Amino acid sequence: MAAGERFSATLLANAGGESWLSASAPTASGKTFLVLQWLIDQLSAGDTRVAVYLAPTRVLVSEIETTLQGLLGKTKRIEVSSLPLRDKYEAARAGGAQVILVSTQERLHLLANVLGDAFSIDLLIVDEAHKIEDSQRGVILQDAVERASRANSKLKVVFISPATQNPEALLTDAPDGVQTVAVDSDAPTVLQNLIVANQTPRKPKLWNLTVRQQGSTLPVGTLQLASTPAGLRKRLAFIAAAAGQRGGTLVYTNGAGESEDVADLVSQLLPQPGSIDPELAQLADLARKGVRPNFRLAPLVERGVAFHFGNMPSTRHRGASRDWPPKWTRAA
Repeated sequence: MAAGERFSATLLANAGGESWLSASAPTASGKTFLVLQWLIDQLSAGDTRVAVYLAPTRVLVSEIETTLQGLLGKTKRIEVSSLPLRDKYEAARAGGAQVILVSTQERLHLLANVLGDAFSIDLLIVDEAHKIEDSQRGVILQDAVERASRANSKLKVVFISPATQNPEALLTDAPDGVQTVAVDSDAPTVLQNLIVANQTPRKPKLWNLTVRQQGSTLPVGTLQLASTPAGLRKRLAFIAAAAGQRGGTLVYTNGAGESEDVADLVSQLLPQPGSIDPELAQLADLARKGVRPNFRLAPLVERGVAFHFGNMPSTRHRGASRDWPPKWTRAA
């Protein structure tokens, strides 16, 4: 059994019952989709009436809500809502449609305040759970988990975090007598091709590409860069532009500022477009009117380059990621 399959099997095998579970796997490994499918299965087959999926930002809340609605299709047995609505909660408790509330930790507190002593959820999933250590989110998140646990001693909790070295640390506050399970993996749960770029010796403009698979490598080609890049940011930008000449390139960077800088560098390596795509022009106009006239995203969008990050305004974030690809030729 492959490493990714072992992780999936272990996660699903231990996710049953009333235990608290902490699952850690690399970013973009497929763990979120796996957990969402498991969540739907729990509501479809079990006694769960009210489930809550906690996400750190409104952008992620929107993405999770959309994904769940797509997975559920036209079924009316389970409702999904990103608003902490009392009527949906009470309908689920009264035997109506089961409900999945996708929420930030702040919104969960609002729901608990409205419901008072009636507040009780059956299943809690905490995404980006490692941020419980953050000074801003951590205190509110910790309090939300503890509040839900106090309200229902049989609460099932699942923590999801990206490649943390000690996922078991998130389970230390589980109530006495509750079984805890930590599932850790550095393997993706979906098929991925890892392509490594290495500079050709003594030829800084040439970069060799190799596919890495289970300890072995396979050469796949060579990139010719526009000029010699100096520094990590320029290397990222030059390689992204060269690799994306026939399609799109997605670049992960460290932080919002670096994302903007890399996107700007990529845009400088592209030929001036003969005309601006109408949808990109609309998004650029939205950025200028909705944020500020000199918002850095606007001119980049017009050239087919975008940056986006979790704390961007939701409308700009959705626009920057919705049509990539094919609208974006390069993105950071």
